[in-house]
Amino acid sequence: MKVQFRTRYVAAAALTLIATALIVTPAGAAGVTSETSDVRGQGPAGPVVSVDGAVLQRSATGLSAKLTMPTPEPGTYNYPPAQTAPFPFPAAVPGHPEAYSLWVFVFNYPALCSQPCDGNDVGVVTPAQGGAFNAAGHLVGGSTLQLDGRVSMNSTPFGGSRLLEPLTAEVHFAVAPHGALDPSLLPDQITKPIGNPSFWWIAIF
Repeated sequence: MKVQFRTRYVAAAALTLIATALIVTPAGAAGVTSETSDVRGQGPAGPVVSVDGAVLQRSATGLSAKLTMPTPEPGTYNYPPAQTAPFPFPAAVPGHPEAYSLWVFVFNYPALCSQPCDGNDVGVVTPAQGGAFNAAGHLVGGSTLQLDGRVSMNSTPFGGSRLLEPLTAEVHFAVAPHGALDPSLLPDQITKPIGNPSFWWIAIF
């Protein structure tokens, strides 16, 4: 599937990757490693909003993702405008509760990325063979936003390649804000992409 994940991460993403706090430790189960990364936003050049707030566990069969950050106060951040692609959505607006979705971008062969790895590298035929996966969606009314999910070797991507190299792929988490809950938009409001990296909270591994 060819999708319009073509908005380039700003060059600061490379600096973000270098500056990311990365810790690799055994996670208890055999063959599982755990890494942590700061959550930044909005956008990859945004300030740190949650130190070590993103946790990635890797195994030979897949990736487990968990992201925790303070819930953005409605009306205090930038909301994505109306869009027609890759999925049509009206403009996101402030409200209570608000909806968020968690996306996991995997770049199976990061050495072949356009540098830094970004939306241009998402695709089955791109050298890096990047893929985009919806990992979780949530409606939040409390002070803490927590999203978690899993991407396996068998998971179907929203766009691009399947996960091929779970142990060595570069992985990006992205939290997309969908604005006020609109029951008429469910389940798409928490399972389909909205906005571009400038609107997202991001962690890079």
